[in-house]
Amino acid sequence: MAKKPNGIVVYEGPSALDGAPIVVIVTGIVEATANGKTGDMLQTWIMRSDIPPVEAVRTGADASICGDCIHRSNPATGKRSCYVLVWQAPRMVYNAYKRGRYPRVSLAEAADICAGRMVRIGSYGDPAATALALWRGLIRKALGWTGYSHQWRKLGASWAALVMASADTVDDLTLAHSRGWRTFRTTARPFEHVRGVETVCPASKERGSVTTCADCRACMGTTSPKRASIQIAMH
Repeated sequence: MAKKPNGIVVYEGPSALDGAPIVVIVTGIVEATANGKTGDMLQTWIMRSDIPPVEAVRTGADASICGDCIHRSNPATGKRSCYVLVWQAPRMVYNAYKRGRYPRVSLAEAADICAGRMVRIGSYGDPAATALALWRGLIRKALGWTGYSHQWRKLGASWAALVMASADTVDDLTLAHSRGWRTFRTTARPFEHVRGVETVCPASKERGSVTTCADCRACMGTTSPKRASIQIAMH
């Protein structure tokens, strides 16, 4: 009996950011993620379909899936502040994709696979690299999701129901809130939250990891019943 694939391809086509070829892959279908912070969630990987992730970062081709995120590699210095280590999980997922390990499925089939599960929108890559309709279709039967975008300034208001605006400063937070977004803000040090506006991520180390993202469900944009925005120290 053939082994059930641990991942599926839900999109192959042009990036909504620059038109370059990208792929969206869902993993964790059979084998749950080992990420203790997120807990048991299906992971989604948004990557260039023609260039390995490490090369995409090195050459700047990751703009196709990360846009103008400030945490991308700086070509002048080579420094990169993104927490995703592309030579680890993204490289392995990309290699499996190139070996044909992940079948292409319809959005309806993908929604059935995600039914009753928590989905992490953008384990790597920005959700804005693809259409909002793709994500809505993918999670329509899901238990819940988490999602973040650094492209919020360029996105329509309908995206705010799906993802958090990734903020890096209090000015970012203020602007995003004025446009109807909830925010997920990273800071240099723990407990730099704006009181009455943000709460410290309960899945963070500084909060003692009292829950997981899968159980918390605060980072579901404005769909979440939780009103406070989220702050976390860089890790």
